[in-house]
Amino acid sequence: MTNRIRGSLLIALASLGVCAASAGAAPVSVNLRVEGASSTIFDGPVTTDGHTITTASSMGAHPCDGTNAGTFPSPVPTATAALDDGARLNGFAWDGRWFSFEDFQIDSVGGEAANSTQFWGLVVNFKFSMTGGCTTKVNNGDEVLWVFDAFNKLHVLKLTAPASATTGTPVTATVVDGQDGTPVVGASVGGKTTGADGKATLSFANAGVYKLKADKSDSVRSNSVSLCVDPPGADPCTSGDKTAPTVEASLPGRRLASERGHSRTVLISWQASDGSGAGVAYYAVDVRELSDGIRTAKAGPWKQLVAHTGLTRAHFRGDSGSAYEFRITAVDRAANRTSIVTDPLVLPVDDRDRGIWKLSRWKRQRSASAWGLTVVRARKAGATGALRFRGRSVSLIGRKLPKGGRLRVRLDGKSRTLRVRGRSGPRTVLWTSRTLEAGSHLLKLRTLGGGPVVLDAVAPRP
Repeated sequence: MTNRIRGSLLIALASLGVCAASAGAAPVSVNLRVEGASSTIFDGPVTTDGHTITTASSMGAHPCDGTNAGTFPSPVPTATAALDDGARLNGFAWDGRWFSFEDFQIDSVGGEAANSTQFWGLVVNFKFSMTGGCTTKVNNGDEVLWVFDAFNKLHVLKLTAPASATTGTPVTATVVDGQDGTPVVGASVGGKTTGADGKATLSFANAGVYKLKADKSDSVRSNSVSLCVDPPGADPCTSGDKTAPTVEASLPGRRLASERGHSRTVLISWQASDGSGAGVAYYAVDVRELSDGIRTAKAGPWKQLVAHTGLTRAHFRGDSGSAYEFRITAVDRAANRTSIVTDPLVLPVDDRDRGIWKLSRWKRQRSASAWGLTVVRARKAGATGALRFRGRSVSLIGRKLPKGGRLRVRLDGKSRTLRVRGRSGPRTVLWTSRTLEAGSHLLKLRTLGGGPVVLDAVAPRP
């Protein structure tokens, strides 16, 4: 692992709440909950930021980053973006139409569709939102709740209860209206009904982990609380939970950070589910460099990125051309743990990395959609490039143009000609080499004319 990468561990810790300078909206971790007509569709942590959304009914892609109708001057994370990210990562669907007031109307979530008298509504931190989902900014730790038949509900139930208890010993659960804190009478929780003070006394004969949730026909169902019940003398949350949580990770691209990112500072996000267990207590994240892509292909040791956090995202800044993998560990309140290792992620070499990628006779241009926010462009023949790298393949990233020219690619003495002509887009992988033998390789490029050629980055792959 290079010295720069060792230093980047400090950057990653300092940037837990700071996004890369080139990104639009700084991602945040929220708890997303979706309450359907008769059950909870989803309840769990989600890392989200403001982004463009396309639904089945939206007739194209639309921004959902708070800049809608000029509400915020720059992109922010929003409630509908959180719904979109939660649905994408957790396998439930949602749909909504796009309206002229520059927001989505939520028509269905998890197969439950709005009708003429029942609509989906938004609640943030137990209070109904007065703005649309794409103009409601959300912050770290917010409770973001989408509710079916929201506007026919009198209360938004908020449940509090102890996290642990002993068999046979009574505990008290309290239910209030989260909008104003007033007690709610007649709510059902743990098989008991709350009194005028909003409280219910519960007792459990058997050890185990109990998921408590308050319900009342005229109210929005409450948040859930995990209650660990153990025999007398046992450590809390040890006797009833023997199952480790499950973990999923999200990277800025499956293999190349340039697929969705713009910078060597990348966002690593994750989420975990403990099912009917005691609940996730904290996360730990490690990183290792598989290859620096330029000097060596030798994997480095695991280095700690985050030791003990309740957040579900961290930033990491790596080196150009390097490939990394991340190990994410989730530990629940009963000390059960699960670790996963992500697929390798390559940080491409940018056109501005002059000490690595040697370019001649190209003109550099700014591009908000580019890796590193710049590209190089050549209109005539004779512009050249060279990269010496280590890896098993290499990819060339750039743009296709309707009147794009020709580019000769020579790798280890074997050449081919690319026609970079096609439908214009922000960036694409123009070419990926065959599988190579281990060792050092030399990539050379030369424009052949016939139209402009635009290059963005080059990515050695381990």
